[in-house]
Amino acid sequence: MRTLAVVGGGAVGLATAWRAAEAGWSVTLFDPAVGTGASWVAGGMLAPLSEGWPGEERVLAFGAASLARWPEFAARLEAATAVPVFVADETMTVALDAADAADLRTVADWVGERGHELHVLDRAGVREREPSLARTVRAGLLAPTEPAVDNRKLVGALRQAAVAAGVTVRAESVDSLTELPHDQVVLAAGAASATLWPELPVRPVKGEILRLRQRPGVAPAPRRVIRARVHGRPVYLVPRA
Repeated sequence: MRTLAVVGGGAVGLATAWRAAEAGWSVTLFDPAVGTGASWVAGGMLAPLSEGWPGEERVLAFGAASLARWPEFAARLEAATAVPVFVADETMTVALDAADAADLRTVADWVGERGHELHVLDRAGVREREPSLARTVRAGLLAPTEPAVDNRKLVGALRQAAVAAGVTVRAESVDSLTELPHDQVVLAAGAASATLWPELPVRPVKGEILRLRQRPGVAPAPRRVIRARVHGRPVYLVPRA
C-alpha cells in the first residue's frame, strides 16, 4: 500500500488526507494541534470571482476551478459525516464611494469576459437584497455562485471523515520533510510551510475576526456574504447559524 504523509491539519491538509485515504493510501497526518490554525479563525468565504483583478488570469482560473468543485465536495462530506457546512449561497461586494464603484465595474467586466457570472447593482438593487445595509452604500457587485462555509464545522467534519477513512493523526511537529519515510509528502502547513521549505514565498498576514450574536428585535443579519472596503481597509460580514 502506498504511504502518504500530510504535514498540516488545517482544511487543506485534512481534506487531502481524507480523500487520499478513501483512494487507498495509507495516510499519516502530522500536526501538533489539528484544526486550530488559520482554518479555525477564517471567514469561510469562497470568493475567487469577487477577488479577481485584471492581470491575474492564472489566479482567477485556479480559484474558479476550485469553486466549481465545492458543491460536490461539500455534498460528499455531508454524506460521510451528516454535517452541512454552507452558511451562505451568494457574495455581495459593496462600494461606498465613486472610486470603489468604478473598481466593482472593472472586476465585473474583466471576470465576465472570462465566462463567470457577476452582476453590478445600483443603490436600489443593493437595498432590495440587503435592506439592513446603510443607505450610504452606492453600488454592489453580486456573485450568485460564491457561497461561504462555516469553517469550524468544516474542519470538524473533515477530521471526522479523515479518521473514519483510516487516517492516522499524530499530534507532533515535523522538523524536516526529508526525514519522513513515506512514498509521498503533502506540505499543507499554511504560513508555517516556509519553515520546512524556505524557497516558498509564503508569509503570515494578520487579520481580525469579531463574532457577533443577533439579539431579538434588531435588524436582521445579512443573508449573504457582504464584502467592502472601509477607509481603505477590506472588511466582510459572513452569516452564521
